[in-house]
Order: sequence, then structure tokens, then C-alpha cells
Amino acid sequence: MKTGSVRARVMMVILGLLVIVLAVVITAVTLAYQARLHDDLRNRLYAAGSAVARSGSASTATGLARGLALEGIATTINGRPPTPVGKPPPPRVTKAGSEIVSSGDLLTLTEVLPNGTRVIFSANQAEIHRSIRSLLLLEVVVAFAALTLAAGLVWYGTKTALRPLSEVSETASAIAEGDRIRRLRPDRPDTELGVMAAAFDRMVDALDEAASVAQRSEESMQRFLADAAHELRTPIASLQATSERLLRNQPDRPERDEVEASLAASASRLGRLVADLLDLARLEAAGPPRVEAVNLEHVARQVATEARSNGGPEICLRTLPLVVHGDASGISRVVRNLLENAVAAVAPTGHITLRVQPYADGAAVNVTDDGPGIAPAVRDRIFERFTRLQSGSSQGTGLGLAIAQRIARQHGGDLTCDESPVGASFTLWIPESTPMDR
Repeated sequence: MKTGSVRARVMMVILGLLVIVLAVVITAVTLAYQARLHDDLRNRLYAAGSAVARSGSASTATGLARGLALEGIATTINGRPPTPVGKPPPPRVTKAGSEIVSSGDLLTLTEVLPNGTRVIFSANQAEIHRSIRSLLLLEVVVAFAALTLAAGLVWYGTKTALRPLSEVSETASAIAEGDRIRRLRPDRPDTELGVMAAAFDRMVDALDEAASVAQRSEESMQRFLADAAHELRTPIASLQATSERLLRNQPDRPERDEVEASLAASASRLGRLVADLLDLARLEAAGPPRVEAVNLEHVARQVATEARSNGGPEICLRTLPLVVHGDASGISRVVRNLLENAVAAVAPTGHITLRVQPYADGAAVNVTDDGPGIAPAVRDRIFERFTRLQSGSSQGTGLGLAIAQRIARQHGGDLTCDESPVGASFTLWIPESTPMDR
């Protein structure tokens, strides 16, 4: 990108055009004035010659001489040439307005009278040349003054016209120095500068949003790594302590069986935690989910059947045959997670309700239970990573709801924890449902 001075370019173009115009005008005026002076001098010479030729007398030239002298025309009268004795003078025919002869700067016109007298009118063009030089000097001085004035006006005009660009530069510098709310905000976005300023503001807004997203992502990643390190530390420490106990003490059965069972449980928990961390990382980096037709009624019945096979509280299924478009395995995982949390929260004699129902823009899967419920303070952060529904529980990883909400939002929906007078209530919202015939 060429970054020469716009003001200098504009001034050079305008002053260059003005110089050309002034040169053409000066040349035309000077040539016209010079032609006028030459024509005027020749006309005066012709007029004097014509007057003498019409009168045919040298006395006429004598009477005109004083007035012509004031006009810069000299008059010279030569005597009649001698005539041979006994012979009459030959007749001479003169022609008024003879040709003007030019010799350098001198113009001469000669009239021969009938008696042979020669009347010579002469004029020097040096005065004309002096007048032309004076005119040229005056024109150059006026042109220089005009150029100087024009340069000042152009400089001021371009400075005023380019002031918005200076404001753009100042705003960009202020934003670079940390003033991220600074904007141009053009009052007339329909002009050329207004369009540029509006585009600049949109660009800065986009960059600011991208910077905010990147900062939030970095902060989130830092928290994630810190939480992951904290969560991994416990099962790893447990594994290490149990392994050292097993190697150091070499206990007999049944104590050895208990130690090995604890070792297996810690390894299983560590495996689940690592698997959930990988799943969450994949969801954070993944694009839109695979799109296919998913029958929510089939998903709800399958998940409920799996939960009932393990015994536990009563599960009431209330569903309609609704179809949404998305990833069947992801939606099944969300519903399964909600149902497993509900089963873990209620007593064996409790009740759980699984509903599939339509709403204005899609379908909803709702899981409610009559367990201890969720405190409002916990409800605000229930979907944060490593937040467990049961305090003191060592079974969950605290990532299930975070993964479930991420899956829901990848589908253009959401997962919410609703207020409930008894127990807990979670709703999975999925857009673009299609009713099906039974």
C-alpha cells in the first residue's frame, strides 16, 4: 500500500493544473496584446502615409510631424531629385499606403509625392517590446501571488477535508492504547467518509468481540486446566497410596481383597474422569453435530428401560412421538445423564417423571424427581465444570451436566435447571421438532 501524503498529492495536482491554466492565460494575453500593439503602430503608419498621399504636398507631412512624434513616429522629408535641363520631369504615379518595410526593430513607410519628394515615416518597435516585458513581469507577479494564495487555500481546504482521516488515526491509536470503547460514530453514514467510518466501527466491534471471546476462552481454559489438575490429583493420590499400601504391607485376605477393590474403584473413577475430560474437550472443539432424524419417544423409552433394569425408584414415562434433527447418540447421552442424576438423587422409593412434549419452536425433554432438590445458590452454577449435584459424592466427575449442556447448545437448543416446589427439574430444549403419526 502506497502511503504518500494525500495532502501533498492534492496540492501538487491542483497547483499543477493552476500553473498550466495561468501559463495558457498569460501566453494568450501577451500574444494578443503584442499583436494589438503591432497592428496599432502599423495602422498609424498607414494613416500618416495615406494623409500625405491624398494631399500630395510635403507641407502636409510637416504639419503631421509634431503629432506623429508624440506617437513615436519620426517623419523625414527628402528634397526632389534634380531634373535634366530642358526636359520636363517624368510623371510619377504613387500609390497611397505603400508597404511597410521592417528592418530589425525599425518599421518604415515611404511615400513619393508627384513632385518627387520622398516622405519617410519610421517607428521603432523597441517601445512595444518594453511594454510586452512590463506586461509579462506584471503577469508573472500576479500569477505568483495567485499561486501563493491558492496554495494557502488548498492547504487549509485539504486540512479541513482530511480532518476525518486524522480522527480515524487518533481513534485507532486510542483503541490500540486500551480505550476499547472508543468509536467514530459518523453522523452521516451515507457519505464516502461516513461509509468508511461505519465500516471502521464494525471492524473494531468485530475485533473487540473476537478479543473478548479469546480472553474468555483463555480464562475458561485456565480454569479448566486448574480444575482438571485438582480433580485428577485426588484419584491419582488415592491410587498411589493404595498401591504403596498393597506393596508395602502385603496384607492377607480378606484385607488384600478390600485394598484391591479400592484400587480398582480409584482406577475406574480416574478412567471416567479422563474420558469425560476428553469428551468435553472434543465438544468444545467440534463444529455442528451430525444431523439425522431422531425420534425422542424412542430415545426416552430406551433410556428409561436401561434405568429400570438396574432397579431403583419408579420411573413414569409420559411421551409423544416427536422427531427432531440432530445427533442421536448426543441426545441420548443428555437424557441418560439427566435420568442417572435423578436416580442417584432420590430414595429407592422415590418417583421420577420423564416427559417428551412439544413446544412452540421444537420439542422438550423434562426430567423431574421428588428428591432433595437443588438449592437456588447451586442452581446458578450447576452447569459449571466439576460441580457435583451431591455434596461429598465420590461417584460423579462433576462434568456430566457441563457436557450435556454443551451438546444441547450444539443442537441450537439448551439445557436448563428449572424451579420446582419439590425435588429437581431439568429440561432439554431442542428446536425444529416434527410430529409423527403413531
